[in-house]
Amino acid sequence: MSFITSVFYFFTPYTDARERAVAVFFRGLTERSSQSKIRERLGHLLQRDIAAINLWTEYRYKGYRYLRKSQRKKLYANLQRIADDFDRFYESHIRSAEAVVNHIHRLAPHAAIDPEKARCLQALNDYFSPGRGMYEYRESSSFGRLLRDPTHEKLIGDCNQIVTLYMYLYARYHDLRDLQLRILPEHVALHYGGIDVETTTGTFASYDGKAGGALLPVEEIVSINLLDTTDSYLATHEVAPEDLLQASRLAFILSHDRDVVTHNLDAAYKRLINALMERNNYRRALEFAVASRDMTLLSVVGHNGAVYEMQQHNYAAARRFAQHAMDHDELIRSTWQAEGAHYYQTQHYHDAIKAFKQLNDQTLIRQCYEALFFEEQEKLGSDLTTDSIKRHASTVKRMHSYAKKSGNKELIKYTDSLKKYT
Repeated sequence: MSFITSVFYFFTPYTDARERAVAVFFRGLTERSSQSKIRERLGHLLQRDIAAINLWTEYRYKGYRYLRKSQRKKLYANLQRIADDFDRFYESHIRSAEAVVNHIHRLAPHAAIDPEKARCLQALNDYFSPGRGMYEYRESSSFGRLLRDPTHEKLIGDCNQIVTLYMYLYARYHDLRDLQLRILPEHVALHYGGIDVETTTGTFASYDGKAGGALLPVEEIVSINLLDTTDSYLATHEVAPEDLLQASRLAFILSHDRDVVTHNLDAAYKRLINALMERNNYRRALEFAVASRDMTLLSVVGHNGAVYEMQQHNYAAARRFAQHAMDHDELIRSTWQAEGAHYYQTQHYHDAIKAFKQLNDQTLIRQCYEALFFEEQEKLGSDLTTDSIKRHASTVKRMHSYAKKSGNKELIKYTDSLKKYT
């Protein structure tokens, strides 16, 4: 990395170009993004560095704040140590292709496999075999806990995480598109050409015909990891609603489990919109409510936003929100009522009249004209003379106009008596 590049990444949240590429990919995704295009782009990222995807998403979208930038740098260094250690192991513990293929065909006679790729998977099985004491399965672990220095510490992770590490190491030798994911109840394994790879035990297996044993593309590992929120860290650390929504959007695009991801996406929208409303950020809440296409959510934001803006005396904004509420007609009338009352109380009677005219409330309009009449009357003073009335002829004229508009006969009679002296 050049000096200029080093300086650039020093001032960014990313450790390097790999993380930046992942962040750019995630940014701007919505549930209506093209699934085929997203899968294609994600496939290239997975091949380039699946580990960066997993670490960045755990940090950014799952609330793992221990994965700060300095810690991720250490984990990437450990990942390189694991890769180097596996390379040395692979070179010195090569099984014959014939022996590997024969073993696989005993388990899955119809498996169509490439000997070199099968040998690579066998080497990964041997490397992570529990018998070597390098890896230990532990349910609900984060990826960061798997990336340790293999020469000093045991690697600990659940099935999702060890599958991810298998994929990272395999991608350094072959195309990840060779592989699929075998999805079993509460479990995930790899699949290649008719044979399953049980990464938690470092063995080959044949899960064909087992209930729930669906085969999915390797890109699905991203949504599986995003949806896996059982880690104890998550139980005590809140994920920002904005981050949770973006994670749910990507999972929605990628996952084949439509019921789960649809429910999660709906819940993420509600969580984010409620959080924004609690902060009185109704503008952003409305943007996400529109994006959710949930008419109930949209109505709630519209109603609450209108009420809030009315309280802030932002009546035009209140009407914009009210248009999205199911009770929009009644709510819009309320905004005009509140606007007229506010201007009346602050003695801005002309503005109050404009508001009350929207309601066609003649009683309130006449009250405003009466108030304008008395406001003009104060300009005459208390000691009226013929001369003083003449000096205030324009005031008397306005009083007479307001009196007529108010419909108050006594005020009209009074101004008529003054007009004869003007």
